[in-house]
Amino acid sequence: MSYNLEEQDQIESLRDFWGRWGTPISSLVLVVALAWAGYAGWQWWQVRQTTQASALFAQINKELEGGDLQKAAPAWVDLQTKFSSSPYAQMGGLSMAKAYADAGSTAEAEALLRWTSEHAESNAYRATALLNLSALQVDAKQFDAALATVKQSPAPAFDALFATRRGDIEALLGKLQAARKSYEDAMRLLSPDSSYRQLVQIKLQSVGGLAS
Repeated sequence: MSYNLEEQDQIESLRDFWGRWGTPISSLVLVVALAWAGYAGWQWWQVRQTTQASALFAQINKELEGGDLQKAAPAWVDLQTKFSSSPYAQMGGLSMAKAYADAGSTAEAEALLRWTSEHAESNAYRATALLNLSALQVDAKQFDAALATVKQSPAPAFDALFATRRGDIEALLGKLQAARKSYEDAMRLLSPDSSYRQLVQIKLQSVGGLAS
């Protein structure tokens, strides 16, 4: 095939360009392709992980709703060991802890709540686990341990609840001045229209605080 002079110049320019930049461009295309393949693979893996974790969580709930804690336990072990960073593991930990507590197995319930409070990526789940753990410790009259459990809230949205729980424990310990301060802190943290304020107000008055 013959080319005119203009076409030959264009071909030579293209050859020169490709001679200089062909390898880098090919490498760039390869890098982009590999990056996209890696991203797509990661997305697929994430979806697969989520699907499997969701299925195990659903199985746990099904067994617990049927009142069969023993059948729920193996599914929980799989969820805990294989998908510990999944939100489903955090929710599963709370569900299993409640089931064990209801069954009177407080040691197992406390262990699960500790695990959830340490492994949950969601501060809301961590806070819930700590509040529930402190409740079990109060029931067991482990007041100092319970107070340490709720020493600090992991999420601002739970600050008032943690302050209230501290007040409850301090009142049980006979530390009325500390309890008043904790209840006052809770009142300050709660919004004026919060329905929880009335309960905290009653608790505050019970330890000698003033009505507000």
